[in-house]
Amino acid sequence: MYVVTFYSFKGGVGRTLALLNVAYEIANSGQRVLVVDFDLEAPAIRPDRWKQGANDDENDQVGRGPTDPGVVEFVTRYLETMQVPPVSDYIVDATPKDCEGHLAVMPAGAVDGTYGQRLNAIDWGLLYTARDGYVMFEDVRAQWEAAGFDYVLLDSRTGFTDVGGICTRHLPDAVVSLFRPDDQSLDGTVQMAEAIRAEVPTPRRTNDIEQHFVMAGIPDADDEHGHLARRRKVFVDRLGIPRHDRLTEIRHYSSMDLLTQPIYTMQREGTRLAKSYLSLTRRIRARNVGDRGGVLDGLRDRYLPVGGRHTDYLVRVEKRYSNDSEVLAMVAEAYEREGDLREAARMLDKASRIGQLTLRQLHSLARGRHLTGDQEGALRALRSFFDGSAEPSEATPRALVLTALDLLQLLGAEDASEIVADSPVIADAPPSIRAAAALRLDRSVTEYRAAIAILEELVAADDAAARARDYWSWRLAFARMAVGDADRAAAVFRDAMADPGHPMPVPTAFNAAMADWATTGVPSQDCFREVLERIDADADTAWMRGDANALQSVAVAKWFGRRADDASESLAEAEEAAGRHELSCWSYTRVSRKTFFEHCTEIRRLFAGEDVMPVFMRPS
Repeated sequence: MYVVTFYSFKGGVGRTLALLNVAYEIANSGQRVLVVDFDLEAPAIRPDRWKQGANDDENDQVGRGPTDPGVVEFVTRYLETMQVPPVSDYIVDATPKDCEGHLAVMPAGAVDGTYGQRLNAIDWGLLYTARDGYVMFEDVRAQWEAAGFDYVLLDSRTGFTDVGGICTRHLPDAVVSLFRPDDQSLDGTVQMAEAIRAEVPTPRRTNDIEQHFVMAGIPDADDEHGHLARRRKVFVDRLGIPRHDRLTEIRHYSSMDLLTQPIYTMQREGTRLAKSYLSLTRRIRARNVGDRGGVLDGLRDRYLPVGGRHTDYLVRVEKRYSNDSEVLAMVAEAYEREGDLREAARMLDKASRIGQLTLRQLHSLARGRHLTGDQEGALRALRSFFDGSAEPSEATPRALVLTALDLLQLLGAEDASEIVADSPVIADAPPSIRAAAALRLDRSVTEYRAAIAILEELVAADDAAARARDYWSWRLAFARMAVGDADRAAAVFRDAMADPGHPMPVPTAFNAAMADWATTGVPSQDCFREVLERIDADADTAWMRGDANALQSVAVAKWFGRRADDASESLAEAEEAAGRHELSCWSYTRVSRKTFFEHCTEIRRLFAGEDVMPVFMRPS
């Protein structure tokens, strides 16, 4: 059970209306909610408050107060007998039609001609100091919990009072403080917030009281002079709200409906006011560790405590849901957003032992294990990612698949090509993702064979767009060069050269020249001169600068195209531009920087007159 008090230092901020709407929204999520009216001087909560329609004149009974016995009668009876009465005698069902859960009310009391007299007869200070009031209210709270209520919402009176202290410091797990953005509200709200923070935990309540701050009654007008922004900053500073937390705001709402105070979350869900109440509801539920649905929504939408309290909250959630894989996986995502990858990996490890993880979670698990040094564990997570054992979820994001494949290669998985070739995740993905995955498979002949299988299917598909098919055919030919199938590759490159509008004229000409060399056994001076002519005709050669593969290819073309003096210079530029891994025209595979330099050394031997064949042309 979770007790939430709605408090305001001053009246007229819409506190009770906010409570009524939040109560309905929580109840409609399938939970049991009790509303207790502790605003004893101005009782306004009747059991039928949630049952009237949006335009129900019959239920708009001006001046009608509660008629059922409630808090006043309960306390009076206790003082008369010194025995705690059954709370159930003072609780009235208030569940509206079609509500998914249960809603009940413990009213302030029966408002009749003697109500004021009966209320004034109660000495609340004496109740606590001489009549065991603390123990009585602990019993009341225990009875609420025994009755099966998930939430108890208390409507507290304004200002600093004995009753207010019961509501804001003794009974609640959380306090929602509503205030207008004016100085008087600020001073009073700050004093109450500090008093609540000063409350020490008890055997029953081992955590600090949660506080939610709501700036209400904000004028619905342009803030051209920045008044609201300045006041918001002052309130945030004075109330001790962390800078990166969000202050809930409720704008002034001009509508005659406010005279009857309808339940906006039930009757007018599309209004701005209803959305504000929904946001407040989510915040309250997210902080209640016992509300699984609220916790999941909070973790997903980031309605979380911040700063050091963030970690404390996640620890409490983990403890409460230690056998719930879905919650633990969401906790892991929260840790990951905070940059704590070690804790994220630990949570996902724990979740994976209980149930299935989604692709995104397996991806995070692999990444976390890798960054914390568990490479074998990372590989296991990636195999699970690709083998189809993940929990079914929405469409797989392109970036997720590609970064998972990148990590698989980074970890040096020898069976990366087999993992991808047999992967239902790849097979069931859209063509664009399958193609992108195939293009990542370029580190070895084995990987290229897997890429060829994927690209052949894509090219043969009846629904492939012409432009996409042409590009995939070109990349398929490139892959075939790496596996020694230069004959079929040459035909594709020759056809592409004949297309004056082809987007890659220079690479196409170079690959055609290399394919001709591979098929004839003799490098063609004319073919490589064609490459140089296309480079000379290209007004913009910026694409070559800093591209080690392009510079290496140009060096080979210059050598065979009889520009020997420039060839060595281009090769040196290629070496200077080389990164950790580069595509090499000598093998048609992506290689390490060390191997790239070895290939460049072989090319220099070629320049020196030695009979050297490219790696991709050598017998396997």
